[in-house]
Amino acid sequence: MEEDIQEDYQWELSRKEFIRSLFVFGVAVNIPFFTSCETKENAAVFDSTPLSAEQFKVLQALQLVLFPKEGEGPSALQINADKWIVYVLNDAREPQREKDFIVEHLDGLNQLSKETHKISYDALSIDRKEDLLELFFEEKAPKRWGSRMLTLIFEALLLDPLYGVNPNNIGWTWLNHNPGMPRPNDQNMYPTIYTTINEV
Repeated sequence: MEEDIQEDYQWELSRKEFIRSLFVFGVAVNIPFFTSCETKENAAVFDSTPLSAEQFKVLQALQLVLFPKEGEGPSALQINADKWIVYVLNDAREPQREKDFIVEHLDGLNQLSKETHKISYDALSIDRKEDLLELFFEEKAPKRWGSRMLTLIFEALLLDPLYGVNPNNIGWTWLNHNPGMPRPNDQNMYPTIYTTINEV
């Protein structure tokens, strides 16, 4: 029992240090921060368009495999990473090929689940989800897609809560991160900043 607790603690530290190292060495700085987002508090009425209800459930299941709740660290869903991807998919400035890439591989993962286990990916046990994802990532394009999905999770973890992610600074608190000043406001947040620039 103590060994299990120690392993969980060590994993929590290693995951936290990994993400902090991304931030320190500038990987997080290169994340495209200017992506549109609208805050929707009520999950029951959240509009996942252009994703169908099934696609959205698959997305949530995938994110919990890639970034689960561990120790004191938040899960992907706790930082609103699922909704963040929907916002990215609705961003008019995001290249359509990138949007298609996200959705097509999300469908590809779910199709593989149905072919292999006869059920949707979100209905699998956690062990089968992990095994199937490992199988899916054996191909180059799906592996690149997995990297993109992780990047989007990191965006949700690190962005200002003004964008509807990282609620109550949960990601910053976990990473002991000071976002610095000035923080974005209604006038200089994306996409409003483009209008502001044109008016100057």
